[in-house]
Amino acid sequence: MSHSVELQRGIRATILSVVALVCLGMLTACGPSRSAKQAEAKTDDKGAKRYILTGRVVSIDKPTQSMNVDGDAIPGFMAAMTMPYQVKDAGVLDKLSQGDQIKAEIVVANDGAYLENVMLAKKGVAPNPTK
Repeated sequence: MSHSVELQRGIRATILSVVALVCLGMLTACGPSRSAKQAEAKTDDKGAKRYILTGRVVSIDKPTQSMNVDGDAIPGFMAAMTMPYQVKDAGVLDKLSQGDQIKAEIVVANDGAYLENVMLAKKGVAPNPTK
């Protein structure tokens, strides 16, 4: 009978070990995803942080050299939101229209934040003119 009790204890210990390993594996898998890790800021040689922004152009304001962008969330930096961004290269505003999908870098430096390397990802549908 003692042999049977020892066997049951051994089986229980093995089962508990397997359950513990599975739980540990799940905790590791539930950490930040690879894409979230890639969203971390890159710091350039001037100490400015750069984040990749994807979003849709809501409006363009050439006199202030800015545009409103409905941006996707940037994990570890900001939630999805619509906000204005300054653009260092004013010529990029001539190439964009309301509704265009863009990809750019948000540069966060001591003198403020602005967009660089703005690229058209997908041309937006032109709004219908009202009659």
